[in-house]
Amino acid sequence: MKSIEQHRLNSEHEFKAIMDPLPLMVRAVAENRRLHYFNLEWQRFSGDVISWSAGIHQDFKQDWEELLATHIDLKTAFKFKYKFKGKSGDYRWLAETSVPWYDPEENFLGFLCYAQDIDELVTMANADDQQAGADALEREQALNEELGASNEELSVTNDELQRSQDNLSQAKGNLEQILNMLPASVVVIRGDDLIVEMINESNLAYWNRTKEQVLGKPFLEILPDLADQPFAGQLRRVMETGEIIDVKESPVLFTAEDGSTRETYVDYTYQPLSDLEGNRNGVLVMSFEITDRVNSRRLLEQYADQLSLANDQLSISNNKLAKSEARFKFLIQEAPVAIGVLQSRELIVETANQKLLEVWGKTAAVLGLPLNKALPEIDNQPFLGILDDVFSSGESFYANEIGAMLEHNGELKELFFNLVYQPVEGTDREVADILVVAADVTQQVNSRKAVEQSERHFRQLSDLVPAKISNALPSGEVIFFNKEWLDFAGMGFEDLRDFGYHKMMHPDEIQAFQTGLAEAAATGRPHVSEMRFRNTDGKYIWHLNIASPVMDEEGQIKMWVGSTTDIQVLKEEEQRKSDFVSMLSHELKTPVTSIKGHVQLLLRNIEREPASPLSTKVRPSLSRINQLLIQLTGLIGDMLDLTRIEAGRLDLRKEPFLIDALVAEVVEDFRLSHQQHHFHLSSETDIQVIADRNKISQVLINLIANALKYAPDSEVVDITLMTTKTEVLIAVRDYGIGIDERDQQKIFERFYRVEGQSEFHYSGFGIGLFLANSIMDYHGGKISLESSKGAGSTFMVHIPC
Repeated sequence: MKSIEQHRLNSEHEFKAIMDPLPLMVRAVAENRRLHYFNLEWQRFSGDVISWSAGIHQDFKQDWEELLATHIDLKTAFKFKYKFKGKSGDYRWLAETSVPWYDPEENFLGFLCYAQDIDELVTMANADDQQAGADALEREQALNEELGASNEELSVTNDELQRSQDNLSQAKGNLEQILNMLPASVVVIRGDDLIVEMINESNLAYWNRTKEQVLGKPFLEILPDLADQPFAGQLRRVMETGEIIDVKESPVLFTAEDGSTRETYVDYTYQPLSDLEGNRNGVLVMSFEITDRVNSRRLLEQYADQLSLANDQLSISNNKLAKSEARFKFLIQEAPVAIGVLQSRELIVETANQKLLEVWGKTAAVLGLPLNKALPEIDNQPFLGILDDVFSSGESFYANEIGAMLEHNGELKELFFNLVYQPVEGTDREVADILVVAADVTQQVNSRKAVEQSERHFRQLSDLVPAKISNALPSGEVIFFNKEWLDFAGMGFEDLRDFGYHKMMHPDEIQAFQTGLAEAAATGRPHVSEMRFRNTDGKYIWHLNIASPVMDEEGQIKMWVGSTTDIQVLKEEEQRKSDFVSMLSHELKTPVTSIKGHVQLLLRNIEREPASPLSTKVRPSLSRINQLLIQLTGLIGDMLDLTRIEAGRLDLRKEPFLIDALVAEVVEDFRLSHQQHHFHLSSETDIQVIADRNKISQVLINLIANALKYAPDSEVVDITLMTTKTEVLIAVRDYGIGIDERDQQKIFERFYRVEGQSEFHYSGFGIGLFLANSIMDYHGGKISLESSKGAGSTFMVHIPC
């Protein structure tokens, strides 16, 4: 049983250990739209655990319901963009992919949703130098004036200029499409007034401005809420000193239209820009928003959606065209994702940045080769056909987690990618090239598969355990019942979850169970109780129920794990044992009482008769028989009290009496019967209590007798009587073997005896302390214990005043 349970816990821990560190917000939505699971990334984003529907912006709820309803019917994956109120209290844009979620029997459970914060996009770009363009224009005008003497030469020059402009126009088109597909926020700022000279569309979206609102205007006039932040000062310092400022994880605060503050974090770089004479007059700003890492699939989608930026003006000279191409190649090489360009329908590898070469497992030697030669292993894979379709149709191709067999170091490896094939048009509006953007998501895919396998393994193990296993969220919502529970309830999971298994509890035990759960939540310790649950026949069955809170590293409850074991047979056996003890006690009482009467009659007759050899021999034996009968009568009385306590019928005859007199009387009896021992009594006087005198005497006799029994090497017992404002305290201390800490709570249980060699030395049934403790419970008091192994024990009787 322990081994199986350990496997189950290990499997569950593995599942959590994989999901929680993922840099994605992951949640599971059941078919009934309930939030079934969320990982730590989702909790960090949303703050306190809240329902998903409570956080989504009102404008998107209806669209979500319609989209979810459609895909629940189709059981297909879908994507959704929406605003969600995060931990900061602000609504932020999220991009989410939802994929169908099935159990091991392929039953549809709902959707696993992978979300990423896309409130600000991260893009990269470069800006053109307008001043350099103006200088080139002046040089061309000078050239035209120089050639003005010859119309024929001017015509030739104009023809060449037109061809340069055509080439530049095509390069501009290619560059605009490529830059619009790169993940970057780019802006060029000039002069001490920080005039915005150039900005890409991703940066406009990040600032929530249009080109008309931005171009040619001061930076702080566009974004006045950034005046108290360090950016303006840093921009001027870069232009003054020429230094490059590179900042990681800088906070950026924006004020929304409703007055709320939106806090983001970015990595950004300020690089100085100079004119043709080398004078620093501007700053190129590149920023990367890192509030939450965009998962690779959503990142690629953003590349496809957001990569469309425009340059204001390109140089009209061949030198400027060369500079633009060089900048383009720089952007491709330094991009944080795998990017390449396949030229013409032959798919010549024209450009491939280092990321793409790493993904392919190749070197720069593949540049200039057709793709089927560069990657011969893809010949029987679908990629060449897909690329040809993109070239023919002019339509982009997107794929998430598409598998590919690629050769790395002479070995074929299965890798998974989020992939975009984007057609790039030439000046004739026909597809000239195909841009390839890819992200390796092999680790994410393998991790997800491992999680799914771990979850299946956990559920299979849970179903093999001969106990009823359940999992619940911190809110108490049950998310898992194993087969034992479902069979016992005669319901499916959803029916039992909606019905609420607490409705199967015996009404008398619900309140104690809820109190125990509250204590377990406060202390982090499992709540263990014996409870009755109603089966399909309507019969209440006894179970041992363990509700264990699972805590995170901050001491907060992550989930509840329940283990419920059928103990009906044990309870019935216990009842039979109790009935037997009761019957045996009653059957023994009458003959023992009769024997005791005859023995006492014989003793009295011997006392009256003159001494004789026979009476001298018989008297010690009769006295010993009388002592044994007294012990046997006490044992029978204990057994009868045991049955009365179990039946809840122990009657007390409470009356006022002096407790110090009773203690002195009991101690004196022990002094007479155990003359070799020393009983040290320390007592206040005239202490009156209202209690059952005989029962209190029975408690004291039991404790002092135990002190003698379990201290065989000591002849001293200390008895102390004292009072407080609310209770009378009687302490019985011995100097014997002591009690191990693990046994101190259990010794008051019925029939419990400490395990070990001591049970061979000390006789008894293990009911004395149970009876004494029960008697004090009936009086509204208790018995406490202080003990340590080998150092003796002190039992303290608490009697309410």
